[in-house]
Amino acid sequence: MFHGQSQARPEVLSVAELNRAVAAYLELGYPCVRVRGEIAQISRPASGHLYFSLRDAAASVRAVMWKGRNTSLDWQPREGDQVEVTAVVGLYEPRGDFQLRVESMTRSGQGALYEAFLARKARLATLGLFDNDRKRPLPEQIATIALVTSLGAAALRDVVVTLTTLAPRIRIRLYPSMVQGVDAPAQLKAQLERADKDGDVQLIMLVRGGGSLEDLWAFNDEALAMAIASCRHPVVVGVGHESDVTIADLVADFRAATPTAAAQRVAQSDQQARARLIEWSLLRHSAMRRRWAGAQQRLDLLSSRIRSPRQTLEQRRDRIAAAQRSLRQAMRGCLQRALARLQARQGQLVALDPQSILARGYALVLDADDRVVTNAAAVRLDQSLSVRLAKGLLDVRVQGRHPSDQPG
Repeated sequence: MFHGQSQARPEVLSVAELNRAVAAYLELGYPCVRVRGEIAQISRPASGHLYFSLRDAAASVRAVMWKGRNTSLDWQPREGDQVEVTAVVGLYEPRGDFQLRVESMTRSGQGALYEAFLARKARLATLGLFDNDRKRPLPEQIATIALVTSLGAAALRDVVVTLTTLAPRIRIRLYPSMVQGVDAPAQLKAQLERADKDGDVQLIMLVRGGGSLEDLWAFNDEALAMAIASCRHPVVVGVGHESDVTIADLVADFRAATPTAAAQRVAQSDQQARARLIEWSLLRHSAMRRRWAGAQQRLDLLSSRIRSPRQTLEQRRDRIAAAQRSLRQAMRGCLQRALARLQARQGQLVALDPQSILARGYALVLDADDRVVTNAAAVRLDQSLSVRLAKGLLDVRVQGRHPSDQPG
């Protein structure tokens, strides 16, 4: 209450209502702004949106670029990039965070260069310089490469170290050139053409490290692009970082993300050949081991069949001894069987011996001619006969005869 007048109390707002009102005010007050700054805290979630901060020496602001907007970029924003964005100022209502909703983004201070790059890219594309069907495969056998780069470039060291490590057999012929500045395009073109005339090389590499669009502008030169397209040898270009794309990259037979990646691709055929050689060596070694094992088995088999004279004599002596034992056993068996048969025959002879019969009380009657008399009817009265007993012989004369069994 001032000067006798009462003041109305302000409307009570919820937090959501406050944030909604502020967001609407900001969007109405700043529908489109251009902001320059350095990208920081960049994040690319699975949703495809791009979250980051724009900062300068004094302040920072949160920013978001929706997936539908950032997919139109033909370069990848990264930490530390200086950019200019066109954005709507707003508020993220759930947290009350002040933020920029980015509609477009260019690299700071290079808008004109970038527009020139796009125009040149479109013009050369209509000439077919970027068509895949004109790109040649890299040679399978590479003995010597021509390397076009700066003597002081880190890319030179990266390529030499990578090739020395992965493919030490490959020779490198250096064609030094400026890779940045007004004179760089003409030098690059001249050295590229010199390298293409070298009859000993199978491949040309054109490399340099990363930098801004202005730093890499020499590799967007149209005359250099035409020279690359006209080379007799395949050309591999590795310029800048993965997100940096130049006209030279697009014309090259193979575009590598970095100089190191370019060297790795060149060494790939040598590594594949080395892998095949190692595989062949392993197969050869395995085959030789199998052959050696087979030869050892055959040798063992043949060795088992070879006997020394002493061993042969001992074996024959053993066989003779075994035959002798068998012969003795056979002879003993034959003798035993013969003796048994003899004994059986002797028993039969004993049973049939007349003397044995006489010993049991029987007598043998003989006539004068020593014929055995078996029938009384065949004897005459008064005939002289001999009666052989078990012991002794009787001379008798027949006084009577009885043909029947009963005496008369």
